[in-house]
Amino acid sequence: MKKYFFVIAAIVSLMIVACGKSSNPLWGMWILHSPAPVKTEVMFNDDNSGFVFMADEVCFETTWTQDTLLHVKYKDTHKGIKFSRSYTVNLAGDSLKLTDTLTGDITEYTRFVE
Repeated sequence: MKKYFFVIAAIVSLMIVACGKSSNPLWGMWILHSPAPVKTEVMFNDDNSGFVFMADEVCFETTWTQDTLLHVKYKDTHKGIKFSRSYTVNLAGDSLKLTDTLTGDITEYTRFVE
């Protein structure tokens, strides 16, 4: 299923380039950069949707908006529980650092490159 999302993301990216629409450096797949016990990845799509994968399984569907902050709404795919978080974004090349505005927790990601 994850490969299906990669194919769709690649097609959408090509369509954006072909249409001349500017891209957001946040778009794409990001891998959690920590010694987490479970491989965790997040996906930000150009249509402001996304996913959180844990151990290659979709655990959360997301919608997001970005102004001075990144606002993410999460929906647990198993339990249907919904919650929101806002983050400050520090994006440098293939490194993404999100700081939760409520707790101050920092999460670091590396861009997925195939």
